[in-house]
Order: sequence, then C-alpha cells, then structure tokens
Amino acid sequence: WWRGLAEMTLVVALALVAGLLHAPHAYPPRLTPPRPRVAASLGSARASRPLLLLRPPLRTAAAASPARAAVSPRMGLLPKTLAEFWGAHAAAWAATTAFFAVSVSVGGGAGWVLSALLSALSATSLSLAVLLGRNREEAGVALSLTASAYFTGTSALLHAAAATVATAAAGTAWLGLMRRLRTWHALLAAGSLGFAIKAANKDRAFGGAAGTRGLPLPTLALINSAAGAKMGEALATSLREEAARRADGGEAPLEVVNLEDVPPREALRSFGERHPQYRVLVCGGDGSVAWVLGEVEQLDAPYRPAVAILPLGTGNDMSRVLGWGKYFRPQSLRARLAALSLSRVALLDRWGLAGSLPDGREQLVMSNYLSIGVDARASLNWARLKAAAPALFSLRLLAKLWYIVLGTPELLLRSHRDLPSRLTLTCDGQRIPLPRRCQGLMVCNTPSYGGGSDLWDPTQGAPLPSRDRMQTEAVPPAADDGVLEIVCVTGVFHLAQTLAGFSNAVRLAQGREVSIEVEGSGVPLQVDGEPFGVASSGVSSLGPFSLTLRRLGTSLMLRAPAGGIDAADGEAGPSAVEGAMADGLVSHEVREELLEKMARAS
Repeated sequence: WWRGLAEMTLVVALALVAGLLHAPHAYPPRLTPPRPRVAASLGSARASRPLLLLRPPLRTAAAASPARAAVSPRMGLLPKTLAEFWGAHAAAWAATTAFFAVSVSVGGGAGWVLSALLSALSATSLSLAVLLGRNREEAGVALSLTASAYFTGTSALLHAAAATVATAAAGTAWLGLMRRLRTWHALLAAGSLGFAIKAANKDRAFGGAAGTRGLPLPTLALINSAAGAKMGEALATSLREEAARRADGGEAPLEVVNLEDVPPREALRSFGERHPQYRVLVCGGDGSVAWVLGEVEQLDAPYRPAVAILPLGTGNDMSRVLGWGKYFRPQSLRARLAALSLSRVALLDRWGLAGSLPDGREQLVMSNYLSIGVDARASLNWARLKAAAPALFSLRLLAKLWYIVLGTPELLLRSHRDLPSRLTLTCDGQRIPLPRRCQGLMVCNTPSYGGGSDLWDPTQGAPLPSRDRMQTEAVPPAADDGVLEIVCVTGVFHLAQTLAGFSNAVRLAQGREVSIEVEGSGVPLQVDGEPFGVASSGVSSLGPFSLTLRRLGTSLMLRAPAGGIDAADGEAGPSAVEGAMADGLVSHEVREELLEKMARAS
C-alpha cells in the first residue's frame, strides 16, 4: 500500500501542478481606448449620476487571446514548455517528500530529524517548481544547468535509497520502483545538461545575422550619482570608459554628466549646440527623470530629444512602465546602450499642479503620481530619515525595508482616519465622495505605483480585490491618454496589500481635471515620490493646501525594444524618421508629429 500511495501521489501532483503552472501568468494586453474620455465617478450607486465614459466595450481575456481560449481544459493540464516540464517534476517531488515528512514524524526521535530533512527537500523542490513553472523564457544555459544539478541530486538520492532498500531486503516492489525513478531522473539530468550545451553554442553560427539596425545617435547620459545606493558613481566610471572606447572607434559620441556638478538645463543646452540630433539617457530614479523631463520641455530649441531611463532609484516606476526594468545590473550596461538604438517611441503625459501647495510652492509638474495621507506620511518619514542618516540607505534592499518599518506604526496610530472629512475631491467638475474609511488618496498617471504595483488593476487580477460596485465603468490606465486615475486605501494594512499585489485600491474616478482641497494641518503630500516638508520636523508644520491638476502636454520617451534590452532587433520607424531629418527630408515639426503618431499606434 505504501507503493500504491506513493505512485498515486506522484501522478496526482504531476497532473494538478502541471495544470496550475500552465495558467496564464500575465494580465491581458493593455487596451488603449480611443480618445477622448471623460470622468466617471466610481462611488456609491446612491450617489449622483456619473458622467458617461466614451469607449468601446472592454474585451475579455478570452477575446484578447483567441488561441488561448480555444485550448481545451484537458490540454491545459499538460506542460507546454521544457521549463514547465521540469517544474512539474519538481512539484511532484515536493508533494511526495512532504507526504513522507509527515509520515515519518509520528515515530519521534530520529523520525523528527528525517522529517525535518524531508521538509527542507520539499520546500526546495517547491521553490524550484515555482521558478521553473513561471519562467517565460526559453531554457537557457543557467536554467538548464540548474535543472541538471537538481535531477542529478535526485538521482543520487534515489540511488542511495535503492541501496538501502536492497540491503534491508524490504521487497522487490520498492526496489524496482526506485531503480526506475533513478534511471528516469538520470536521463533528465543528462538531457538538461545537453540543453545547456546547446543553449551555450546555438547562437554562434548566427551571431552575425543582420537584424533591424537603429540609428546611432549621440547620447547624453545624465547621472544622479546619489541614486541607487551610490551606484551612480560606479556607473559614471563605466560610462566614461565606454565613451572613451566610442571616441577611439569613431562611433556615435557618448557624453557623461553628473547632475550634482552640472544642472540638466545647462548640460542639455551645451550638448544640443554641438549635436543637432541626440537622445538623453537619465540614470537615476523617478525624481531624476521628472527633473530632466521638466528641463527638456523648457529647452529653447526646435529639436526635442527623446528620453530613455537607466533605473537607479528605489521604486523606478517610470522605468518599469517603459520596459527598462525595475533595477540596473552593471553587467547589462553594454546591452542597455545597444538597446537605445532599437528602442520604440512612447508618449508620457505631463500634468501641472497649480494652487496653494506646501513649502510655499504654487506650481509643480507631475509625471507619475501623487498621494495624500498614509502613503505620503511614510514617504515623508523615509525622506527625513535618509536626509539625517544616509548610511542607513547604502543598499537598495535596506531602502525598501526602511519604508516598511516607518509605515508600520500607522497600523495603531491611524493618523489620517479623519481624511474624508478634511479632503474635498472634484473630478471634471463633479464632486467625488470619499469612502468613510479612506486614509490615503492617490492620483495616478501611470499604471505602476510604489515600485511596480497596479493600484487600479483593471483586470481584477489581485487575489483579494477591493469591492467596487461600478468596476465595469473602469477602463485600463495609460500614461498617454490624457486621463488620471483616482484611488484610495483604507489604511496602512490595505496599502501593504496593494503594494504587495494581494489587493487593489478602491477605485474612485477617472478624469481630465482633478481638484483637491485639504483643510487643517498635518496632512502630508508627495508628488512623484518627493514629499513636501522634508526640511521641517513633524507633520504639524504642514498646513492646509489646495491644488488643481491639468494636462500640460506630452514628453517624448524611449521604450525598451519589444524583446527586452537583449533584443537583436527593434522597430525601424523611429530610426527612419531621425535619418530622414538628418538628410533634410523632414523638418523638426514633421519629425515630432510622426514620432507621436508612431507612439500612439504602438
């Protein structure tokens, strides 16, 4: 009965986990509805009648992917990639070892030790199963070698178990099963090693194949050396070495500027005078990107360069939206620079804040988002601690950890539980009531918030979605649609759920003009990750404020190639437009018009 139970466990675990691992791992493609759109209140059904949303019906995931919808449930249980096939084996072993770990623990003594070892093996197998099953890439060298090492270890374990059973004369049934499993896993190990060798050599014969080549424009790299836990200093050194190599080889020039030494406006003006066409690479976080974009828009020159991002910040939301990744690894620098010539053009809405702002400000420009209340309070405490003790933020992981630590006291304090009575929200001229438990308000221009979290969540893909009576009125957010998304959270625990991806924020409205008025003092405000009141102490120094957001225009951005930063080719359209302008075939105005049309069509 032990043999039958073990085999049944293997078969059931293999079938169930293979089906789970084959489930879709990403939201449906973003659908950009036709413009224009107007605001729609997503409040209570008893509120005043909301304005209409002008849009086509929202497609379902099945409609967006007919091929996936046509797959039968039975076919969905089968692994479709080599990684999923390996992952299914690891998941089966995780279930089997977990079962035996529980079985041997009843004996006590040595049984507990064996149970602990089996539990550790089960956890390792489950972790590997998740990594393999959710991997969307082909079986590369690292992945294949990992699988080969795992199956080699499993084969050795089965060999030792078979030897033990043979010595104890426990029966030929168990011995035969273990030997068959040992042979099967040895074959898997050898096959995985073969795939690793193939992956290491398969591109050599075709490495020189011509793809879509981009125009090698001059590049101005603007570095915030203080970002990325001081990674900017090392990056500046590497970029200067690359610039010297390009100069010796006669390639398109690369100039490196430290923003702590030269302000972006001066660097842009100087570089633009020497190069009629160029691109800008911002090496920093979202704050650095917003700073440079503001200076690009203020340039008194007919040519407006497109801006790419090399992420060095903590959240890097703008970099995530544009496909440049959530962080930077030094070994990827050469690939990132090459990807600039293959990149796609994207548009980013720029929003002006006007009114009576904290710190005596009257105007500001927003690119990503702003928040008021519980999240802004954590950002304010984080910024003050960083200014007082920068050594505590020497690592990116520590920077994120401090944000969690500084936000945790709000679980008990609930400092902004009276926010609904102090904040007045108006969207496109319509008053939007706040939920009674609202402790934080967010206004978003991009889908990524706080380090890659989708607060709006149009697909309701979160495991614990917030209740939303009028969720069918929502449309997918976009950074170039001229519309803002307004959401709220009910406390720091709800905020933690949304930032971790377990839930989504409560959706309130979408609109083209948003006005906010806050009465009394002590309510913090942050814009694009930069809180007000960092130089002061406490929150009582933050007085009442009011603001209105209106769209100022769009910025030209560079989106990573569709195949990622390691892609061999990209879109030819942007390079063709730049080349036509270099040949005098199109003017500056026509160039911008063509690039904007390409961005909206992509």
